[in-house]
Amino acid sequence: MENKIAVIILNYFGSEATVKCIDSVNRTLKPTIFLVDNSADHGERRKLAMHFRNHEYIQMLFPSENIGFAAGVNRGLREAIKKGFKRFFLLNNDTILLDGLKNKLEDSFGKWPGALIAPTIKWGDSPNKGYYYHKYFGLIVKERFFKSTSWLYYLSGCALAFDIEFLDKIGYFSENFFMYGEDIELSYRAQSKNVPIVVMSEELVIHEGSHSSKMASYFYEYHIIRSHYLLCFFLFRDPFNQMVAVLVKTFTMFLRTCIRSIRYKTLSPLKALLLAPLAVKVRPHR
Repeated sequence: MENKIAVIILNYFGSEATVKCIDSVNRTLKPTIFLVDNSADHGERRKLAMHFRNHEYIQMLFPSENIGFAAGVNRGLREAIKKGFKRFFLLNNDTILLDGLKNKLEDSFGKWPGALIAPTIKWGDSPNKGYYYHKYFGLIVKERFFKSTSWLYYLSGCALAFDIEFLDKIGYFSENFFMYGEDIELSYRAQSKNVPIVVMSEELVIHEGSHSSKMASYFYEYHIIRSHYLLCFFLFRDPFNQMVAVLVKTFTMFLRTCIRSIRYKTLSPLKALLLAPLAVKVRPHR
């Protein structure tokens, strides 16, 4: 298993997209796939089990409830490690891999052991090579307005590769984040320990769009806003900067909430803002 790649994919009521994704993964990489179904639904489980019943390269994991993105990924990683894998590729189930990824990914693993690696993602009309996150304002941009230590570069959890050396040094995804923000926090931990962050120049992954959340839904708004607040305490060590970040983000989140409430004609963003500081068990409705 030394150079074999384990692919980790999460599904949440997205069996159609998941099937397309896995077909592209099998065609391109021919790896072992650890599929974590967060749906906690017998009907969705039957669909997946029926479709992949003859696919020995897929190991399916079925948590008893929706445990979230970070915990789902970690569950897949731990299962892969039990099986002896030392290289991992995390993929959203709404991605499609393109020909040529296998050699580029293997080359990157060989050249950059212990690094956090991502392909360039074809995301809409422009290539995605990562983002910048403003630690105080919570802004996310592709290009910084100006150079400052307040901007943190991070790779999207849409398609991430790393090896066992990376996990030994950096650790798993933080399960304090149910959904959103965990990729920012992971990238921060990597940079704080001088771990290289590598982006392959070629567009080798297509991101087709989110299938797990609905824009302006209470679920989406709550977890987005809560992740911004949580990041205040993960990206800053001293209490003063933590509190400054909380205050500044409260202002920017309030403006964001007003704009989105008007735009989508719903009070869900406002409700989410009020409850985001609390650890409420918010799950999407199907």
